[in-house]
Amino acid sequence: MARSSGGRLGVRSILHNRRAAAIGWLLPIILLAAVPAHADYPVAPDVVVFCEPTLSYAITDVAALWRSETGIHVRVFASPTAVLLEQIAHHARADVLIGEGEANAGTAAKRGLISPGTLERVWRNQLVVAALAGSAGAAGTGSPAAGSLAAAAGKQPIAIVDPWAATAGAASQKALQSLGLWQAVSAKSIGVVGTADAVYLLAQGKVPLAIVYATDVAADPALMIAERLPAASYPPVVYWLAQTQHSLSPNTGKFIAFLQGALAHQRLRADGLEVLS
Repeated sequence: MARSSGGRLGVRSILHNRRAAAIGWLLPIILLAAVPAHADYPVAPDVVVFCEPTLSYAITDVAALWRSETGIHVRVFASPTAVLLEQIAHHARADVLIGEGEANAGTAAKRGLISPGTLERVWRNQLVVAALAGSAGAAGTGSPAAGSLAAAAGKQPIAIVDPWAATAGAASQKALQSLGLWQAVSAKSIGVVGTADAVYLLAQGKVPLAIVYATDVAADPALMIAERLPAASYPPVVYWLAQTQHSLSPNTGKFIAFLQGALAHQRLRADGLEVLS
C-alpha cells in the first residue's frame, strides 16, 4: 500500500512540477502580450516599408543608400495600395506606407491606419511607351502623335494595362483618347492587369511596344523609353507616404526624413520619379 500511495504521490509531484514549469514558460509570453505595440517597444531596428509594386525597385535602391550610411536594414514589401491597407488593418507589421491615389490616402486616414499629420504627397510617375533597348524605330523623343506608337497603332500588338484593372490602365486610356489613338491602339492591344505584365510581354518579344511607367523602364536595363505620353493628357499619378499608426521601428522617422533628402531625391529621379517637394 505504501508503494501504491507513494506512486500516486510521485505522479502528483510530477504533475505539480509540470504545471509550475508550464506557468513559468507562459508568464513571459503573457507579459509580452500585454505590452502595447508602441515605437519604444524593444524590436529590431530594421524599418519595414510597404509600397506600390511599381515603386519596389526605386525604394529598394534608396534603401541601399540608407543602409550604406547607417548600417540599418530596410525591408521592402510591395502590393497594390488597397491590398497593403488590408494587411495593415489585420496587424501586419509595417513602419512606412507608400501608397498611390487620393482615395486610398483618405481610406488610410479614415481607418486610422496611418499616424495623423505624417501623410505627404511626395512623387509623381509618368506613363511612357517602352521598347527593347536598341530595337529599330524605338528611339523617338517627340509626341506619340508623330512617333512609333502612332505608326504601330492598329498594325502591331501593343501591351497596355486594362482600364478597369489599375490606375495605369485608366490613365493610359485617357492619354490615348486625348491623342486620338485609343481606338487604333485598343484594336490590337494585349490587355494586362499591371505594368509588370506589360514589361514581361515586351521582354519576351511578344509585343514591340508597351505602355508602362517610367519607373518600370528604369528598373530594367533591357528596356528604353521610346516616347513619353504628354503629362497633361492624363490625371497625375501621385504617390504619398506616411508613418503607420503602429510603427515599431525606432528608425521610422529617420528613414522618412532620408527619403525626403537631397541624396534620395537624386536617386529617385534616376529611377524614374518626379519629386514633388
